[in-house]
Amino acid sequence: MTTSGRSSLWSGREEWRPTVAHLRASVGAVVLTTIALVWRRPDLLVIASPMAVVTAWSLMTRPGGAPTFEDRLAHPTIREGDATTWHGDVSGEPMLDVAVAAVTPSAWVETRPSSGVATAAAIDGTARLAVDLRSIRWGTRAIEPVDVLAATPWGAFRWHTHTARHPLTTLPLPGVFDVNASARPSDGLVGLHRSARNGEGNEFSGIRPFQVGDRMRRINWARSARSGELQVNATRADLDTHIALVIDASDDFGVSEGIDGLASSLDASVRAAGAIAEHYAPRGERVSLRAFGTRIAHTVAPGSGRAQLRRILDTLAQVRPGDPGRSGYRTPASRQRGVIGGQITVMLSPLVAPDALDLAVSLGRQGMTVIVVDTLPAHVSEDDDEYTALAWRIRLLERRREVRLVLTAGIPVIEWRGPGSLDQVIRDIARRSTGPRMVQR
Repeated sequence: MTTSGRSSLWSGREEWRPTVAHLRASVGAVVLTTIALVWRRPDLLVIASPMAVVTAWSLMTRPGGAPTFEDRLAHPTIREGDATTWHGDVSGEPMLDVAVAAVTPSAWVETRPSSGVATAAAIDGTARLAVDLRSIRWGTRAIEPVDVLAATPWGAFRWHTHTARHPLTTLPLPGVFDVNASARPSDGLVGLHRSARNGEGNEFSGIRPFQVGDRMRRINWARSARSGELQVNATRADLDTHIALVIDASDDFGVSEGIDGLASSLDASVRAAGAIAEHYAPRGERVSLRAFGTRIAHTVAPGSGRAQLRRILDTLAQVRPGDPGRSGYRTPASRQRGVIGGQITVMLSPLVAPDALDLAVSLGRQGMTVIVVDTLPAHVSEDDDEYTALAWRIRLLERRREVRLVLTAGIPVIEWRGPGSLDQVIRDIARRSTGPRMVQR
């Protein structure tokens, strides 16, 4: 994540204005000098002399025009727990002495120094300010405006401005995850079944004109000689695994304390989805994403590679809890975008609302392979109110009964434990895939 942040240029927004210290020194010099002359007090004249000299010097060196200020965010996209730096440069005024920047506190953003105030002395008329910003929770948010103040020598005149909000995208930090089990049985062949799309593979699909990026070994020289232009052999992509990630974002249960503290149900779901995507996508497996229950639909079409992983993480960072009473995601499973046959569907949900389990059962009855991952945190039932605790206990008992019904339907429900969470389930799925399957119609 090394993309430079957008910078903004400010010039002439504010003029240099006298400070309270300058006014106090001016008034003090005039009053003490007047008293010393009237009452013939040379001691007061000695006291007033330094203030008079500083006042005269400040007036003679008063800046003529406003300085130029430019600010930027070093990295507008970072991972949870990582830090970026806000930079601000005040220049264009030879008499500039010092500059101060104060960052407005933002949610889920820590500053260094902790006060959010940075000071820089001017060198050759330029003061360079910097404040480190650490994001402790995934999501898209804005860095609040930064107040910048510049001053001339003796603090006589000041110049003030404030920046615009800088957007900051924090990608979820995927948890540690690894799978040693194969998602499908291996019989020593690659591309045993015909793929639904063209791509790099071993199975002949047809002949097409040469395109930029085609390999030389794919050229069909006989057909090219007859047609007078280069022709290549098109192939079908070898069969790969499609991991469909489905996130229940209808509500967020538990307390979220960022990357260094407790995790809510949505935190666990987002980080687990990122971990699964980071495991499969770079290995060439296709991964898709769908978040339901949100106010805005979040869908990523199937794809593989590092670019697909970045698309999934960017989409996960935009997920927000939806309205618990909303039923827009209760669409029949056959109409769910991004959910197709011949795949492994991993649903991540706290399983508090029964709709997620209903959707999982509906997909399973259509013959799809579904794995339900329980992301409800353990601390969610901790409440000082006895009535709230009793209500949670009743709901958890109902939830336990609903999970048992889903297990009876042949859909595994597991708890997210990081590495090895899906190993045994995927082994069982690979074993069952070798036998016949019954689909309810």
